[in-house]
Amino acid sequence: MSKVYIGIGSNLGDRQLNIDKALEKLRTRKNIQLCEISSVIETSPEGGVEQPDFLNACCRIDTTLYPDELLTTLKSIEREMGRGRDYAPKRLSVEEQLKALNEGRPIKTSPADNQIIEKRWGPRIIDLDILLYDDIVMKGNNLVVPHRSLHERIFVLEPLSQIAPDLIHPVFKQSINELLSERKAHSSVKDGELKLLTIESNDATRVPVLASPGQDHPKTFIGLICKLLKIPHTKPVKTDIVNETR
Repeated sequence: MSKVYIGIGSNLGDRQLNIDKALEKLRTRKNIQLCEISSVIETSPEGGVEQPDFLNACCRIDTTLYPDELLTTLKSIEREMGRGRDYAPKRLSVEEQLKALNEGRPIKTSPADNQIIEKRWGPRIIDLDILLYDDIVMKGNNLVVPHRSLHERIFVLEPLSQIAPDLIHPVFKQSINELLSERKAHSSVKDGELKLLTIESNDATRVPVLASPGQDHPKTFIGLICKLLKIPHTKPVKTDIVNETR
């Protein structure tokens, strides 16, 4: 099974209840085991849009779902909770761009598209983001792993450091604690300004690590590519090489 870290945020309605519901939905999904949950912190919104403060948390799950399958599951949970995903405007195809250039028309987004982009910084009832998926590095149209802004966001690094302080970012090759310390050193956010809403770990805020099911599934980068291309992939044979990486 793969270890995946997910960022959770809410700033509409009963924010704590929204986070609890999202965690419960994750817990009951097939092929997902909810293993660990951070404390919840309260943070000010970013992006220049006037809106309520956020509650933020992180959790770790074990899953047999591939990244694209997990993304679909997370967006399904968001929709179930009343959120409509604000997609970025659709890019013009090469043919459409050439046609526009031949007709002397500029290639630009419409005002409606700009409004959609602005909404990406707006309030939401729930937000579920894949932060890290094993040590995979990938960039697709709808999913970038690790999350492209993970290393920049204290409101993500703070709760993530509670459950994975020594986890190494596969791109920057620094631990989560190191990234957090570095970001705080260059940020106006001071220690203590992030309001910790749940200080002690208990059954309501942190769940025990669950046992993995018997059969594992290949989650190497090659296995992922084979899965996406729908071609056979033979599970690699385990060797005794000490420094072998996945």
